[in-house]
Amino acid sequence: MKGQITLIGAGPGEPELLSVKAVRKLQQADAVFYDRLINQDLLNYCSEKCELIDVGKKPKHHKVPQSEIENLIIAKAKEGKRVVRLKSGDPYVFGRGGEEGKRIIENDLIFEVIPGITSAIGGLAYAGIPITHRDFASSFHVITGHLKSENNQLDWEVLAKTEGTLVFLMGMSELETITTELMAHNKSKETPVAIVRWATRKEQKTVTGTLETICEVAEKAQMTSPSLIVMGDVVTQRDYLNFYETRPLFGKRVVIPHTEKKNMYHHLIDAGASVLELSKLTKKENETRLSLEGINKLVFLDSDSVTYFISKLMENGQDIRQLEHVDFVTIGHHTELAVKKLGILPKERFDLLSDYKELNTQIETTLYIGEQSYIRQLIKENKAIKIWSPFSFENKPFEESQLEEADYFFLPSSKAAYYFLNNLSDTQKELLKMKKIIVMGAITAKVFEAESISVIQSEQPTFNSVLTKLIEEEM
Repeated sequence: MKGQITLIGAGPGEPELLSVKAVRKLQQADAVFYDRLINQDLLNYCSEKCELIDVGKKPKHHKVPQSEIENLIIAKAKEGKRVVRLKSGDPYVFGRGGEEGKRIIENDLIFEVIPGITSAIGGLAYAGIPITHRDFASSFHVITGHLKSENNQLDWEVLAKTEGTLVFLMGMSELETITTELMAHNKSKETPVAIVRWATRKEQKTVTGTLETICEVAEKAQMTSPSLIVMGDVVTQRDYLNFYETRPLFGKRVVIPHTEKKNMYHHLIDAGASVLELSKLTKKENETRLSLEGINKLVFLDSDSVTYFISKLMENGQDIRQLEHVDFVTIGHHTELAVKKLGILPKERFDLLSDYKELNTQIETTLYIGEQSYIRQLIKENKAIKIWSPFSFENKPFEESQLEEADYFFLPSSKAAYYFLNNLSDTQKELLKMKKIIVMGAITAKVFEAESISVIQSEQPTFNSVLTKLIEEEM
């Protein structure tokens, strides 16, 4: 079976600027080869089984040569794999996508391209600079600033006379040459110029000047690659159109748990924050025998436990009608809802397992259902209880560099807080104490208090209330 290769443009950096089709292809991919400049948050779209290969190239230092990259992706595809080549910006805008595409076709493989938003357009938009404007520029020109050699220079005379907006990509190392040559060929020294670094990301930084002053401005502001350079009267519109850098959480990194619905993720992105989702918990089913002999009370820890319990009953040729004399107790609101969907009204519901009144009684006739390590953590004082643990969780280690770059952590539930903390080393927990942690309620706060970590609690258990608290912290 032939594999297939998809060249995907990752855009300038903001994860939500990725196209719908690109997200689908990443989710389906068996292997992803990605560049240095892509936002690695995009890799969260990949499945747990997907092989992630870093082939990033730095200026003047190619981590993996271009020819070898092409060989690697072709070899994977010939194994029958669905391969994605994830490239920053757009594959065909100075991205060597054309070269890769030709090699793929020559090897008789299935091939497609999914365009990305080039930084020449999207990056400028996020800096408040429209690449065209009815009053200032009716055309634009995107130029590589990566000058190969003295014998292969740009036609400066033509560029100096070119009307409209000029955008130089990969040109920071040649900024002085670019500005000097354009002025030497009679382009006005007063031409407005802007430089945008790490466009659409939390590190985005924009400086403005003129063709004559921009080198001095850039040096003073310590502007480095990756940056784009834009020249033309459209730069003057930044004063009016700078929507991104003025958002209340611009430049802030917020760590949150992975969710499918992404409600809080969207709230934060819209407020200008950069969001890092924790790795998705990998659920591993445990082949533990379910025995209800002598049991007259079931205590469910979470909604997943309810689902697994019912499926195990069905496997055993039983159903809930045979539990008419068994009391159901639920821990947490969502667990209660899961039980009610079965047509059963729980006898009792508690917000936290430690609140359960009969925790240390009726041990022989009560079965606790949920992830075992979590239950043990919550009820350390009683190790004699009966537990049926239908699954366990595994997650990727949280890197110290990710913790260091974070400004805020938002943990919406005691369960999310427990698994997050359980994945940290003692050193990381000490570092976490210096960060700001937002929680929705007192129950989640207790999990952090057990580790002597202080938190900030929102006024209400809602996403809007959490967002308001975050913005208040920035004022």
